[in-house]
Amino acid sequence: MKKITTLFLASLFCAVGLFAQKTPVVATVNVQRILNDYTAFQTAVEKVKGSVAPVEEEMKKMQANLEAIVTKGREAEAKAKNPALGEEAKAEAKAEAKAEIAGLQAELQAAQLELNQFRQQAQQLAQQGQQQELAPLQQKAVEAVKQVAKDKGIDLVVPINAVVFAADDLEISDAVIAVLNAAE
Repeated sequence: MKKITTLFLASLFCAVGLFAQKTPVVATVNVQRILNDYTAFQTAVEKVKGSVAPVEEEMKKMQANLEAIVTKGREAEAKAKNPALGEEAKAEAKAEAKAEIAGLQAELQAAQLELNQFRQQAQQLAQQGQQQELAPLQQKAVEAVKQVAKDKGIDLVVPINAVVFAADDLEISDAVIAVLNAAE
């Protein structure tokens, strides 16, 4: 009898504990839309793009130089294979083309190496700009989500792209955007 009473009381406490728990309040946010509509973030994105633009322009020039070297090499090969040349002229053209192609290959390799190094530096510059300019603003966006969630009594906020379905009334992106843009 004592075991049954103890078992009954334990079951009763568990049942009361389950019913007494608050149902969590869930909301969703569209992270991409928040960042797109966050004016300070977009200004920082433009600043980062502006700092990288001259580097990208220089890389385009370097790429054009590589293409010019390749074109010169093809022209040298075409001269050597000219069917209108006589045997002696063909042999001379082949020797000249071979020497020119060897020089162009060395030039091409050096230009490719320079472009790769420049590309790595450009990537580092872009990453540095993103860390300095964008990361603090992304953190502010997270803080704004927390603030809106706290104000609305929301227990869990999930990115909308991580959810299969969510009712439109669970979306709090507009409120988050308003908080972020009002803080400027």
